[in-house]
Amino acid sequence: MNFLAILKNAFNYKALRDDEEVRFRLTNGLKIASIPVFTSCVLIIFLWIFLSMDLVFFKSNGYANFEQFNEVFYDFIVSKVLEFSVVFIGLVSCTLLFGIYISELLLRPFRVIGDYCENFLEDRTSSYDPDFFSDLKLLTRFSEWFFNTVYIADQNGVLKPIEVPQKFTRIHKPVFETGFFLQFSFLILATSIVSGLLFYEVISGVHEQVVQMAFDILPNKYEIQYFLLYQSSVLSSIIIGTLIVQVFAYMLMAMNLYRKVSTPAFGVFATMRSFIKGRYDSRVHLIGYSYLRPQCRKLNKYLAEMQKSLHKADKNSIQD
Repeated sequence: MNFLAILKNAFNYKALRDDEEVRFRLTNGLKIASIPVFTSCVLIIFLWIFLSMDLVFFKSNGYANFEQFNEVFYDFIVSKVLEFSVVFIGLVSCTLLFGIYISELLLRPFRVIGDYCENFLEDRTSSYDPDFFSDLKLLTRFSEWFFNTVYIADQNGVLKPIEVPQKFTRIHKPVFETGFFLQFSFLILATSIVSGLLFYEVISGVHEQVVQMAFDILPNKYEIQYFLLYQSSVLSSIIIGTLIVQVFAYMLMAMNLYRKVSTPAFGVFATMRSFIKGRYDSRVHLIGYSYLRPQCRKLNKYLAEMQKSLHKADKNSIQD
């Protein structure tokens, strides 16, 4: 499925209502996009507080007592914020699309397996071609060995218990896929950094323009310059601190999203391993991972067909 089709489904009400995968993509996309939205709200609040402090400072020192200064001051601020609103909307939209893409990356290893199982039942000459550069290594490597082994058994017309390679026998819990997690986290972190730099430029840029306006309108006095420049320094520190929190929030989200696939990946792996070792009634039953249900059903149909056509055929040949 190409990305344009994925996006079309993500915003299609019928697909969103009926398809767990579509809901998974859109939900995670909204979660990823919500972080910069929350960050921007926090920074805008800080900016508004600082600008209100500026106005109080000007008035308390008698620098802004002329008529309509408040109106000019706030109109200028609003105009600058509106200038950057298009950029903000674009950032949130891009982050949402990126979140949907990230969710698709998480689902892709399972879809490759599900699509192969579905295609194999229709055409037993289908080949299994996983992407080793982006998928879960344990699941990808074992599934390739598993499907190739079952394919050979299908060609021979008989399926017997097979010894699993030793590197797969000692795995009894979800494995931390360092490469997959780092690649996935890098994409999340890159999004955080890009949005963070943009927020820094926008918020500090608005404040700097207000400061410049104050320099142009108000008397050129040392106390005004000192107050505004020091305030800009404090605001920059607050922005940087907020963006560090944003990066941390993104990393927590990356870990949470990774757990959504690492545990079911082990479940699929364990089921395949049990099946190939001779427990032919093994099926995938994942509780709490409804977004993987369509692919698990395809795998279960594949296992049921292999059990029916190969294992029972082997039993009949022994009886004969």
